[in-house]
Amino acid sequence: MKMKDEHSCWLTYKQVMDELHIGSVNTVYKMINDGLKVTSIGRLKRIERKELDKYLASKTI
Repeated sequence: MKMKDEHSCWLTYKQVMDELHIGSVNTVYKMINDGLKVTSIGRLKRIERKELDKYLASKTI
C-alpha cells in the first residue's frame, strides 16, 4: 500500500488537469510560470501534491 501512496503524491500534468477540471495543458503551463514548482527527473516532469496544494492556497482569496 505504501508504494501506491508514494506514487499518488507525484502528479503528471494530465493528473493535475483531471483533478482541477482544467481543459487545457496551457493552463498548467501558466500555473508553472506563475510559481507552481515542478520536479524534473530526466525527461519526466512531475508536480508534487504538496506543492500543488501550496500553490492553490496562495491563490485563495
